[in-house]
Amino acid sequence: MRAILSLSLPQKERKELESRAKKANKTLSAYVLDALAIMKELISEEELLEIAKQAKKDYKNGKTKVLSSLEDLMEH
Repeated sequence: MRAILSLSLPQKERKELESRAKKANKTLSAYVLDALAIMKELISEEELLEIAKQAKKDYKNGKTKVLSSLEDLMEH
């Protein structure tokens, strides 16, 4: 089931959205839906802060390893 959403945008942003949708060969609705799907996959600021706090705790507790190369990383 579809629902209609009215959105108020400054003219400049509307034209940019329309231009990007056209370049992607998509309708404006399809382009916005794709953008929303991408946004859902992004990590939030809160999640990033939580990961950083945990990493800092792990480092302090000696749960990290010092690697000298990307190859070392691939081995672990």
